[in-house]
Amino acid sequence: MDDASTISTAQARQLSILWTKAHPIVSTYFRASLCDFHQAEDLLQETAAAAAENFTNYDPSRSFTAWVLGVARHKLLQHHRTHAKDRHVFDDDAILKLADVYADMESEISAMHTALESCIERVEGRPRKLLEMRYVRELTPRKIATMTGMNSNAVSVMLHRVRRALRDCIERQTSAQAKPRPL
Repeated sequence: MDDASTISTAQARQLSILWTKAHPIVSTYFRASLCDFHQAEDLLQETAAAAAENFTNYDPSRSFTAWVLGVARHKLLQHHRTHAKDRHVFDDDAILKLADVYADMESEISAMHTALESCIERVEGRPRKLLEMRYVRELTPRKIATMTGMNSNAVSVMLHRVRRALRDCIERQTSAQAKPRPL
C-alpha cells in the first residue's frame, strides 16, 4: 500500500469493529448467492481484504454495511464472470438486487444471527454433536450415522427436529425484540 491508502491504528480499530458487525450480513449474502459454501467463504475473505485495502475510501457518513456490500457485490460479479457457464450463478441484475435487499435487512439479519448463536448455545448432548458434525464438519447424514452407530434416517430426523427447535427459538427471541410496525 502507498502512503495515501495506509490506515492509522485508530482506523484499523474502527474497521475491525465495523467489519465485525457487517460480517454476518455479508456472509449470508454470499451464502444465499452461491451454492458452494467454500466459494462463499473465499469471496467473504476477498471482500474483507478489499475492504481493508480500500478503507480510506469509505465515507463514515454512510452505512459501512451498505458500503462493504458494494465491495461484496463487485467480488460476486467478478466471480460470476469467471464462472459464467455455471447454471447455478445469478445474473448481474439479481446480484445487485440481492445486495440491496441485504443492506435493507441489516438489523433484522443481525438480530437473527444473534438469536441463532444464543439458541445454539442451549443445544447439548447428542443433538449438539450431530449439529457440529453436519454443519461444522460438513458430514452427510450417512457418514454421521456410520460414525455414531445410528441409522441415517434417525440422524436426519434428529437434525430436522433440532433445526425446527432452533427456528422456534429464533422466532421467539426475535419476536420478543420486534417492535410493532405502523400500518
